[in-house]
Amino acid sequence: MPSKASRKGYGGEVEVVKILEELGFATSRAFGSDGRALGEKSDIDVKATKGDLTLLIQVKRRKKIADYLSFKNADVVMIRQDFKPWLWIVKNSLMQQILNGVKNVKHKISPTRGGNSHDSV
Repeated sequence: MPSKASRKGYGGEVEVVKILEELGFATSRAFGSDGRALGEKSDIDVKATKGDLTLLIQVKRRKKIADYLSFKNADVVMIRQDFKPWLWIVKNSLMQQILNGVKNVKHKISPTRGGNSHDSV
């Protein structure tokens, strides 16, 4: 029998798949939350494709997140750990508007593995 945390994680992945499918993405959820089942790295939970855009997604569902990550009056929260790249946390409603505009983006969006001039101070 799966643990409560496993069921919660599975439920979060199913919710993300539903959101993306409603936005017109073809989605695949990794068996056992192991991206290697999709031919990706192990931390990938969901793979979604629309046109030439591919999103590799790790799903995290928490009872509570840190207050500084919460939206107050902003649509986007940007956060960066020292010596790591910037992360963007975007409200679902804004992200849906952005993704609804996607027709045929000519590049792949995936987790950043390297740095650029905007990644560090």
